[in-house]
Amino acid sequence: MARKRNYPVTVWLDEKELILLKDKVSKTYFCRSDYIRKCSLGKNITVVPGIRDLIIEFKRIGSNLDQITRSVDCDASAMLGDNLKDIKEDLKTAWGKLAVVMKKL
Repeated sequence: MARKRNYPVTVWLDEKELILLKDKVSKTYFCRSDYIRKCSLGKNITVVPGIRDLIIEFKRIGSNLDQITRSVDCDASAMLGDNLKDIKEDLKTAWGKLAVVMKKL
């Protein structure tokens, strides 16, 4: 499959600039290339405190749901009730955290 972006761009930074760039990128969920691309195209970058933790939490819950789906496909429904209760509690917690983050916006 062909690359979507074919033109590499090299930028030289001094130590202070590199530290500043790394600091700003670390506060987002973007990789360095995406961050620089968005900045250069004039797009707003909104840093939402706690969003990384929420993304990780929702990915973990998604993984648990995948495991349950596989269990149902294999007819291992005996453990299903406990897993669903755990996931329900995890989702409740994650949605609560998301509500707190959304209020900060």
